[in-house]
Amino acid sequence: MIVDINPQNFHAELIDASMKKPVVIYFHAPQMPECQGMTPLIESLVGPANAEVTLAKVDMNDPQLQPLASQLALRALPALVLFHQGRPDEQAILEGPQDEATLRQYFSAFAPKEEELLLEQGKEALAADDAKTAHARLSKAHQLAPSRHDISLWLAQASLELNLLEEAQALLATVPMVAQDDHFQTLSSRLALALQASDSPELRALELRHSENPGDDTLSQELAVLYSQVGRQEEALALLFDILKRDMAFGDAKKTFLDILTTMGTHPAAQQYRRKLYSLLY
Repeated sequence: MIVDINPQNFHAELIDASMKKPVVIYFHAPQMPECQGMTPLIESLVGPANAEVTLAKVDMNDPQLQPLASQLALRALPALVLFHQGRPDEQAILEGPQDEATLRQYFSAFAPKEEELLLEQGKEALAADDAKTAHARLSKAHQLAPSRHDISLWLAQASLELNLLEEAQALLATVPMVAQDDHFQTLSSRLALALQASDSPELRALELRHSENPGDDTLSQELAVLYSQVGRQEEALALLFDILKRDMAFGDAKKTFLDILTTMGTHPAAQQYRRKLYSLLY
């Protein structure tokens, strides 16, 4: 965000705004060659490229704004001063012309971390009913910041959308009591219902038949499909892989196997079973 400071908006756009996020004041004079060279570069480093900071431009040709530079004891233009929580940060002041590398380093301190970007992308994908993309983005964010409980919760939501119940259960188990907010409670309820459905009488009856006839590939395939439908993908993959080891062309075993891998995305178990399948194919 870029704003032009004037005597009327000074308090709202500088003092008040800095209570919410960092504000960098840019003291400049448009007629100065040094400012003409720096202004476009600075503006490119803020705005859409760096939404975590506001650039507040102060035109020193305005006599009503000149006292601000005097209060900060600035000695040269152009100048950059960080304001945070209503106060200037004396350790974040740049005076005089600066090269591109220095400016990039200065503004990089306000850039969002990669896990923040991935978290937002994951949440947007969930809102668009694209659970697979959401799971991939949130998994990477979780790898970068495993202690971020908010990321764990959103990843658990993506896991539930993909019926990855064991993964969702493991993620929710890591959330401490202090972070168990409404989002956590909603996901816990969804997981409980899903786990209840995963142990239906129909499933138990099929498991019994399979245990009595372990060599029946038709029963194994049927049980694998049911497992995949109730979120027990790893068990489904194990059954299907046993079939494929005996007969790669049996029924829909290969197609179902690949479909399950697709829904699991970057899940470690999916990567493991992909390698196993490649070992059979090649």
